[in-house]
Amino acid sequence: MSGNSDKQLRARVRLFGNLLGNVLEAQAGKDVLDAVETLRKGYISLHKADNPKKRRKLASLIENLDADTLTHVVRAFSLYFSLANIAEEAFQHRERRRQVRAGGPLWVGSFDSVLRDYHAQGVGIDKIQGVLDRLAYMPVFTAHPTEAKRRTVMENLRRIFLLSEQLNDLRLGREERGIITHQLETEIQILWKTDEVRAVKPDVRDEIKNGLFYYRTSLFQAVPEVYRNMRKALRRIYGEEAEQVKVPNFLKFGSWIGGDRDGNPFVTAETTVMAVRMHQREVLREYLRQITKLSHILTHSYEMSQPSAAFLERLAEDEVNLPEPFQDKAHRFHTEPYRRKLYLMRYRMRLALENVEARLDGREDGFSEQAYRDEQEFMDDLQLIRDSLISHGDAIIADEALQDLIHLVETFGFFLVRLDIRQESTRHTETVAEILAQQHEGIDYHALSEEERLTTLAELIGRPEALKIDMEALSRESAETVRVFNVMAEMRREVSARAFGCYVISMTHAASHVMEVMLLARQAGLAGQRGYGWFCDIQISPLFETIEDLEHIEPVMTTLLNNDTYAELLKASGNTQEVMLGYSDSCKDGGILASAWNLYQAQKHLTELATARDIDL
Repeated sequence: MSGNSDKQLRARVRLFGNLLGNVLEAQAGKDVLDAVETLRKGYISLHKADNPKKRRKLASLIENLDADTLTHVVRAFSLYFSLANIAEEAFQHRERRRQVRAGGPLWVGSFDSVLRDYHAQGVGIDKIQGVLDRLAYMPVFTAHPTEAKRRTVMENLRRIFLLSEQLNDLRLGREERGIITHQLETEIQILWKTDEVRAVKPDVRDEIKNGLFYYRTSLFQAVPEVYRNMRKALRRIYGEEAEQVKVPNFLKFGSWIGGDRDGNPFVTAETTVMAVRMHQREVLREYLRQITKLSHILTHSYEMSQPSAAFLERLAEDEVNLPEPFQDKAHRFHTEPYRRKLYLMRYRMRLALENVEARLDGREDGFSEQAYRDEQEFMDDLQLIRDSLISHGDAIIADEALQDLIHLVETFGFFLVRLDIRQESTRHTETVAEILAQQHEGIDYHALSEEERLTTLAELIGRPEALKIDMEALSRESAETVRVFNVMAEMRREVSARAFGCYVISMTHAASHVMEVMLLARQAGLAGQRGYGWFCDIQISPLFETIEDLEHIEPVMTTLLNNDTYAELLKASGNTQEVMLGYSDSCKDGGILASAWNLYQAQKHLTELATARDIDL
């Protein structure tokens, strides 16, 4: 870090501190400000050099504060650290942009840095393509209890960040800087007057909305930039060879919010339906914005360009099949073919959004058949426009905003995020036991050994017909478990085949725990045999959490992967096995060292098992 850069960061932190001080003095009183300043300066000095006498004096000051003053002091420090975080994050952002402008090697971990390392090691472009084809990056959002910030507070902090970024404009005069600084103080005062935590515990819907906040405010903008940066780095380091590289869609997003029901009675099958539909609504809203944006860019005239025959044919078909958009304005955009097509696309996307909103409102009829049915229909239209633009020499235009939207559709589809489902293993065992007890064979599942359970489950999964289930006779918990699988099948049909990620089984102790989930999936039509082959539309991820579970992972996974029925289903689902390892619970269970060692051993054994069977892990 250069001295000049360090000064900039310190200056910004100092500005935030001074503005917060103004707010504290005006809103909480001078006594609160004095207490905060005494503690701040005192502990800074203790950080530089310990002084037991001063430490006791500061501790005494804290102990003697009345409850109201103490609350204000705690809130002041909490707010100060939030502001300092903003300053540091903005500083890191500026430093990275400065490195990009300089044109040299970029920071460790960047595409540029990694590709330079590959190039220096003599890795050719063909091997780079192989690496990219296997690349996957999937952040997963959870509603973790340690993240208690309200969406209102997050929005306020973002406004402060954006305002502070304006101060970096060297063209600002003194008066303009004063105005922005005043606005910053106003936002800090609003933050001071805002409850940091909710007065009422958030429900699952609130948690889903909190997760969606990040897509709206940053991820929809960030995803296309990631792909642009990857292509730039490839061209910068591999030159003309990079043109032959196809950068695949390696970004995906996951979520547990609305799907994690392990010990949470508020996450029901209906909750999962709501989550998937809210995801879809969010992404369709973004596509509407993007289509409108494109219609202001692709203003090509018939006089200046000739769209492809395929494009014109599709446009003519759409005009016949979708007469409503141009009913009152038949000649709207009649000289601008791409705008006319985008107008029809916007109409279909709006109908798709209305359909989702109707379902969220509980309506079961009145859905438009003219709406986009799935992401592939939308993608087909986008690719048609792209190919047409390229056909008349406008590849440079096709590679801008239109390509950004194509990246978004490749990443988010009509589902936005893959929702993982999580449930504890004993719930599946009890559900399967109740279902098997209903069959005419009257199987006592609890009385079976592990080997007998696996044999029975494999035979039932392979049957051509599903088991008969009397839902009314099941316990409330088992009926709910069955409904979850039915909901997964229903949402895959309604929203997208990619709407769900993995089905995570917490507290996996045996191979039968995975096969029980596979039987329940088979009952919902998510797996089984079709004709002469197997199909599997569910990926199951066993979660091994405790030290004991990690120690038993090798025999459990060996038994599972050696099961012929499971091996066929795994192959049908893409031959990739995901396994989750619980570093948190194992650490609490056995301590840091034991946890780290057993996690290492577990990964080593799993890799050997998967490699020996030619399975992707």
